[in-house]
Amino acid sequence: MKRLPIFTPSQRRGLLVIECVLIVGVLGYSLWTWHSPKSTTEGIEKSSERSGHPGKQYIYAVDEEPFETFPFDPNTADSTTLLRLGLSPWQVRSIYRYRAKHGRYHKPEDFMRVPGMTNEQWERLRPYIKIAKAFQYVEPEVRKPFAEEAPREQTIAEVKQTRQDSFPKQEKIHFGQTIDINTADTSLLKMIPGIASRRAARIVAYRKTLGGFTSVEQAMEAIEMPDSVLKYMSVSPVEIKKINVNKLSVQQLMKHPYLNFYQAKAIFEHRRNKGDLQSLDELSRLEGFRQTDLDRLRPYITFE
Repeated sequence: MKRLPIFTPSQRRGLLVIECVLIVGVLGYSLWTWHSPKSTTEGIEKSSERSGHPGKQYIYAVDEEPFETFPFDPNTADSTTLLRLGLSPWQVRSIYRYRAKHGRYHKPEDFMRVPGMTNEQWERLRPYIKIAKAFQYVEPEVRKPFAEEAPREQTIAEVKQTRQDSFPKQEKIHFGQTIDINTADTSLLKMIPGIASRRAARIVAYRKTLGGFTSVEQAMEAIEMPDSVLKYMSVSPVEIKKINVNKLSVQQLMKHPYLNFYQAKAIFEHRRNKGDLQSLDELSRLEGFRQTDLDRLRPYITFE
């Protein structure tokens, strides 16, 4: 700097500082480039140079795992077997869920419901699906006609006759005839026009619970029926089964069709507080008993 007489001492010092800064910058850049990692391109180029083929890049392909095809039962195949067949893991999980929820695959076509099943997969696997006989639907055996028998269609009249022969029509009584509903069983009651098995059974059960009929109208209390059935019924005088209101509990009294919970409780409270009932007139003073109730109960209760 002393050789530059045109610069003042202060100017020479400034140039010296600039010179030092440039030297430090060049050294720093050199150190940075020396320590920085080589780029991928450079690595490829250098490796290409070493291999004797500069500028060429090589991409190596990975062979896909080949699928296997062999007979299998989708109801018993485990996950390893299904994966070997080329199914994806999530398809295998779907098969396991289907087994747990729906049971089993009953025919090969059911296997088409596997989610994600492509045409290529289905065409490849379909010939190898073998459903065990234990999982197949039962098909009814069809009887083949004899060679000498020519199959023909039945006429409407023949079909009706076949039904009548299989289910013979219940014989019914005619107008002017009656059946005693106090002694008849269900088979006799079904001979009344308008009464079938269900109504006959209900009449017999109600008669047993009631203790016997005193009028034909009481049969209408057993089950809903048309009024026309009454003209085919009759009632014979029989011994009515009576209940002792002074000895039965509330639950036992309630079993009779003509006594409800409140009436049975009123009878029980009277017996506990005032003693046994002595007559129907005394029963009429209890709460919950109307005259119509007393008229119905009269043949069925006793105070002894």
